[in-house]
Amino acid sequence: MKSFRMVYAVMAWLFVVGVAVQVFFAGMAVVARQWPWTNHINLGHSLAGPLLIMLVIVYLGKLPGRMKRLTWLLFGIYILQADVLIFMRVAAPALSALHPVLALADFALGLVLAREATAAVRASEAPLSPQLQPHGSQGD
Repeated sequence: MKSFRMVYAVMAWLFVVGVAVQVFFAGMAVVARQWPWTNHINLGHSLAGPLLIMLVIVYLGKLPGRMKRLTWLLFGIYILQADVLIFMRVAAPALSALHPVLALADFALGLVLAREATAAVRASEAPLSPQLQPHGSQGD
């Protein structure tokens, strides 16, 4: 169970860092005009990988229900942002403009989940108090 929680934490932090890099890539394309959009697009689609792993591991690692719900919420926001709103530029430009706003939600939710996962890993590493140790194992 601890190894699953560790994998979840690593994937959550990877997602958070990926979102931060995404903002930089967008800045390089829009503000600096130094890079093509393909860098931003390709990284954005690759961020589905850590999220899909998180969706599986949240159950295998027996993480709390709150983390399960937040992981699904993050996945839903990601899909809405990356695969729905971005393609509505012509039909609903105001809705497609929510694409960068949802990056803030991705980052915030990802950060909450990464921190909670890190705390869960640390909690699973903590030694049991003498009252919680199996009988006969005190002082061994």
